[in-house]
Amino acid sequence: MAGLPTSSITAICGEDKILATETINYFLDPEGAETFPQLVDRAKRLLTHIETLTKDLSTDSSILLVTHGDFGKMLYAAYYDIPWEDVLRQFHFGNSEVLLLSKDSSPDKAHVFETQQFNT
Repeated sequence: MAGLPTSSITAICGEDKILATETINYFLDPEGAETFPQLVDRAKRLLTHIETLTKDLSTDSSILLVTHGDFGKMLYAAYYDIPWEDVLRQFHFGNSEVLLLSKDSSPDKAHVFETQQFNT
C-alpha cells in the first residue's frame, strides 16, 4: 500500500479488516503480525509477571513501564478488563504520554498526561 492515499485503505482492505478512529486506522488482521487479541494476551502475561516480581514490594511502590502506544492501550485493556475494540476507540495514546494503571484509579482517570501530537 506504499504510495497510496490513506483514504483508499478501507476500500483496499475491506471494512471488516479495519477499525477506523478519529486519528488512526487500525488493521485488525495484519498478515504476519500480532492481532489485537494476541496483544491483549501478551499484556495479561506481562501484568502477571510484574505482579510476581513485585509481590514483596510495599503497596505504595510504583513501576514505570515504557512501551509503544498500541501495546500500552492493550495493557490498559487487560488491566481494567475492557474490550480491546472499545479501548482503540476511547483515546489516542501517543508519544511521551502517560497511562496510570492503579487499583486506586478508575479507567476514565488513567490517561493522565497527554501531549500535542504532530503525527496524527
